[in-house]
Amino acid sequence: MKNFFKTIGSFAIFGISIFMLIAIGLIAVLMTLPNVDVLEKCFTTSMYEVKLCPESPQYVKLKSISPYMIHALIAAEDAAFYQHKGFDWHEMEASFETNLKSGKIARGGSTLTQQLAKNAFLTKDKSYLRKIKEAYLANAIENRYKKDFILEKYLNVVEFGPNMYGIKAASLHYFQKNPSELHPLEAAYLAFLLPNPKLYSQSARKGSLTPFARKQVAVILKRMASFKKLSADGYQTAKANLDGFPWRGLSLSSFEGTPSYDLDAPQVSAGDLQLDEDALEEIIEENDRGSKKTEPADLEE
Repeated sequence: MKNFFKTIGSFAIFGISIFMLIAIGLIAVLMTLPNVDVLEKCFTTSMYEVKLCPESPQYVKLKSISPYMIHALIAAEDAAFYQHKGFDWHEMEASFETNLKSGKIARGGSTLTQQLAKNAFLTKDKSYLRKIKEAYLANAIENRYKKDFILEKYLNVVEFGPNMYGIKAASLHYFQKNPSELHPLEAAYLAFLLPNPKLYSQSARKGSLTPFARKQVAVILKRMASFKKLSADGYQTAKANLDGFPWRGLSLSSFEGTPSYDLDAPQVSAGDLQLDEDALEEIIEENDRGSKKTEPADLEE
């Protein structure tokens, strides 16, 4: 019995030693990460080597970006943005379950803050160590900066297509206008691109929305309306013109009820968001019946 307890004790000491070594190693790695204060200055991002500089001609202040773009981004990417402190635990739980089933990191579940941390300071590597670094940096960003600062930096660094970074480049490329002039349909389309901009941007190259793109844009518009960031009349206008990509005949004045830059407005949590799927399918079916042209091949998510 004495030898048994001695063996158990040895295993316990060994386990604690391994844990301590891992903890020390992890702390050492986190200590080498950059200070998030650099976001206030001019610097080159790690992931895509984008020059992020407030004095750059390509840089756009948040007040010079259409509020529709801001609300489309939140509706599409991070519905709980105004409520969380860098992490959406509902999305993280869903992502963990998906990744556990697939045996790999198939779903990210990242908030906009985490995406900013990744784009600014990390690499494309998909690993749990990178996710830990991302979480550490996201927490630091949330503790130091307000939500409007986070949104502004994100929109100036995120990828919208092959070798295309930032909202100004995207707005000029896809719609030949400044970011301040983006209307709801254009904003929803740009937000739709974000999960896979290189693949999803083929709609722009072909000049018409694929069925997959049309459905995703419709979802984003419906979420914007659900969040009270798109008026009822504006939503009806968007639905009626969904098939008119790239919407050359529409402008901001075509949509009633332009939303304000109310960054403290309450938002619906991603976990509680319940879309009316029947109504959404009706939107798609209505547009299918009204469209006579042949649609390009569908995309898979």
